[in-house]
Amino acid sequence: MEGINLIQDLALVLIAAGIAGALCKRVGLSAIVGYLLAGIVVGPFTPPFSFVLDVARIETLSQIGLVFLMFGIGLGLSLTKLRQMGLTTLVATGLGAFLVLNLVQLLGTVVGWTSTQSLFIAAMFMVSSSVVIAKVMQDLNLDHTRPGQLAVSVTVLEDVVAVVMLAVLAAQGAGAAAGPGVGGQVAGLGAFVILLVCAGLLFIPRLLRRLETAGDPEIRTIIVAGVLFLMAIMTVKAGYSLALGAFLLGAIVAEIPQKAGIERAFGGVRDMFSSVFFVAIGMMIDVRLFAEVWPVILGLGLLMIVLRALACGAALIAVGVPPAEARRAGLALTPIGEFSFLIAQLGVQMSILPEKYYPVAVGVSILTVFLAPIINRRADTILGLVERMEPGWLTRGLEAYHGWLSHLGGARDRGLWWQLGRRRLLHIGLELLLITGLFSFSDLILNTLQDSPLVAGLDPAVLRIVFWSVLGVVALVPFVAVWRNVSTLALIFGETARTHTRLPGPLVENGIKVIGALGLAYWISRILPVAALPQWVWLVIGGLAAGVVAVFSQRLIYWHSHWQHSLSEVLEHRPVAQPVAGAAQRFMTTTEGWQLNVEECHLPEPAACAGQTIAALRIRSRFNCTVVEIDRQGHLIVAPEPSQPLYSGDRLLLLGTPADIARARAELIRPGKTAGDDFDECLLETVALTETQHAGATLAELRLPQQHNVLIVGIQRGGRRISNPHAAERLEPGDHLLLLGTPERLRAVRQWLGGTPA
Repeated sequence: MEGINLIQDLALVLIAAGIAGALCKRVGLSAIVGYLLAGIVVGPFTPPFSFVLDVARIETLSQIGLVFLMFGIGLGLSLTKLRQMGLTTLVATGLGAFLVLNLVQLLGTVVGWTSTQSLFIAAMFMVSSSVVIAKVMQDLNLDHTRPGQLAVSVTVLEDVVAVVMLAVLAAQGAGAAAGPGVGGQVAGLGAFVILLVCAGLLFIPRLLRRLETAGDPEIRTIIVAGVLFLMAIMTVKAGYSLALGAFLLGAIVAEIPQKAGIERAFGGVRDMFSSVFFVAIGMMIDVRLFAEVWPVILGLGLLMIVLRALACGAALIAVGVPPAEARRAGLALTPIGEFSFLIAQLGVQMSILPEKYYPVAVGVSILTVFLAPIINRRADTILGLVERMEPGWLTRGLEAYHGWLSHLGGARDRGLWWQLGRRRLLHIGLELLLITGLFSFSDLILNTLQDSPLVAGLDPAVLRIVFWSVLGVVALVPFVAVWRNVSTLALIFGETARTHTRLPGPLVENGIKVIGALGLAYWISRILPVAALPQWVWLVIGGLAAGVVAVFSQRLIYWHSHWQHSLSEVLEHRPVAQPVAGAAQRFMTTTEGWQLNVEECHLPEPAACAGQTIAALRIRSRFNCTVVEIDRQGHLIVAPEPSQPLYSGDRLLLLGTPADIARARAELIRPGKTAGDDFDECLLETVALTETQHAGATLAELRLPQQHNVLIVGIQRGGRRISNPHAAERLEPGDHLLLLGTPERLRAVRQWLGGTPA
């Protein structure tokens, strides 16, 4: 009957979650609030409505929900997307989180929290709710304005901050007081993440390509789910949060062409188990504690709204966003996110936080989510009041600072040494973290091997020697690359010093090499587990490593280049030619002597050619190829008509010469954008026309839509506003132009017009 009781509890949880979520959506609240309320109602602390008494069973299911929830968040936040958000958004997010952390820790000093409690409570309020913010921006028609898009970008990146904090706090609470501090834990976490991501980017795309060749989506879904839980368990065994592994796998899968299919396959399961997770959070709340902590909820909630608005606004101003836009985005970032529940749950489970902080986290989140739409609807009034109260010296200082940043950005931004060396500096940092991860988690890898039946008959001492020898050779590949990059940087600095100073170039170059060699030697001595083997064994391994470098240095460089190319191939979505399927073999014997090949071409999801017919694509006239067969999810279309449309996921058999097929495949597998991508990227920006070179020109003469894909949708001239101006309208000095376009195109037009953001 135990299984029947579990099914009964799960049915009650899902029905309660569905009803409460629907009701909350009807009144304009997030469905997550409904799930929490459903958990409070059906949980064991709310008699007489205690329908689910065995919370342990639901907690087990909630852990599954957490895995799927974090996997979904990772799918929406790929490594490429992080890179596209730009350095300023990344810096602003980190700076905002840093300010919130320090301000809350300062509050903790005043009210008497311990340092560890302050760290946990600060982490609870460092992250906003991306779901709520996106909905508020959409409801207020702000999702295409610059403040709205800044807020959405920052809240997405704050999910990364939350994952990092979860991992750090898990290590901090699990007896980490005697270990390294927070800085050391963050460095260890970075090494682990780089190690796991590099391994994932090497193996997971190859695995999914093989599964895709097999053409069985069901098997692919099952194997991906298995890998998902395996990575989650690996992070737990490494001493980090269950959520970290699931999030990283999602970010890895987000980089590969199979992302859309996997996202669809896991969508329903993720939604179901995620609701179970939030209901389980609500079940753990004792409603009787609300009567005790409601003043704390009210005070902390209002304080966090003010604190987060100030911190996020100041961070955006610091990276060069105009103060008005930065403050508007800061107001949008006030609702506290669902990660606060996880952090509060972790703190209570580790006995770091009192039990009452569990309902405090939920209460503050619900309060801020409820107040966020109200605050943002009255944002103009609030910001107008702030501007009137702002001292004149502060306004002038901010204007001067913003002008200085604009001038700095318009100038020749960096020297030649930075342009040549910045990528190498990044590679050095990543490769050092990779090697640190290999050595830091070597004990975990070795213990896993020792417990494996594959080495059951091998002597443990021999296994350790073999393991460290192999690991040393593997680590040599990135280590040689680090030294080559250091040598190249030394050469760049030496040449720069010779050109711009009186210092001799060779002296600077050799000095940097010596410093680099000493630094690498010290770093190796710090991360190498010397106690794992006798000293003479380390000497032998070191000698062997030196011999390998001396004899096989070119081979190590080749391996590193191949590894780096494989990662770049995944991150840049370079198409990989699919092997000829069994269906193509039927044509191979009949085309001998004709110099024709038959090869398979799998259309990605989404494909730019999706929805177009074979005739419209002009495959035969443009590429001299013929589509002889289409495999559409198991349904074969032999000798398709020219009017046959193609869809994402189709497998085509192309007949033609190898060169013609290669040209056709390059066009057909070109990825397209999902519906609405261009529209979602557009925003409105006001530009002040400061130069007179375009004064007197008509809008038709500027040709902004044709040349830059940017529209002028309004002109403010003194106290007069012209909406949707006519093409014959002439520009005048001092005009404020309201432009519509993507951020990159707006930036280019602003520089071309010689204007500044207004």
